[in-house]
Amino acid sequence: MNKETPLPQANENNPDKSLIERLRASTLALMVANLMPLLGVLALNWDVTPIMIFYWSENLVVGFYNVLKMRLAQGSVERSNTTLNGRPVQQSDRRAMIVFFIFHYGMFTLCHGIFVLVMFGAKFQGLFSELGLALLFLTVSHGVSYLRNFIGRNEYQRVAFTSLFWQPYKRVIVMHLTILLGGTWAQAKGSPVFALVVLVTLKTMIDLALHLLEHRKFQSLQGMQI
Repeated sequence: MNKETPLPQANENNPDKSLIERLRASTLALMVANLMPLLGVLALNWDVTPIMIFYWSENLVVGFYNVLKMRLAQGSVERSNTTLNGRPVQQSDRRAMIVFFIFHYGMFTLCHGIFVLVMFGAKFQGLFSELGLALLFLTVSHGVSYLRNFIGRNEYQRVAFTSLFWQPYKRVIVMHLTILLGGTWAQAKGSPVFALVVLVTLKTMIDLALHLLEHRKFQSLQGMQI
């Protein structure tokens, strides 16, 4: 008798591979957006200044989509232990929390931007047209992730808007501390191509890792009350 050979359960045995497969479109879009500075270095003679301005501008994109997520999130806020004016946050406080996030995150982004301009902004003039196209790719990349993962994979049903309040900070702070160190190193080297390529590669790897970790967290919430 011929015995049927069971199909390998690669996805069950390797959850990281399964997650990457499900996030394939958003991961690809993220990588394409992160390659825009590399194109700027190799084809447009970018130095460290436009790269650092471009990476700072990602704060604006991340904040914009986080506001959309906070508006749509349907998870319970009961276990978030978040307070507003000394009392636990309720679902009715959504608008107030969004307004507070815009102000709080906006101040953080402004201070970060001033620091970047002071450190790296000497040659910022004349870069708006080049940075505009790169920023468009970045916006589309995050938009693909928002539509395919947060909405398309029903992540919004499993996460509370209170949990989303601090989420951008975790990603931005880890990523940009590394970028600032790499940018300072590249600037000290006189912005040679190899240093800029290392900077872009490092940022892409960190961004991809944080992207997968973020959505693994959403995946772990499936079937749980939050």
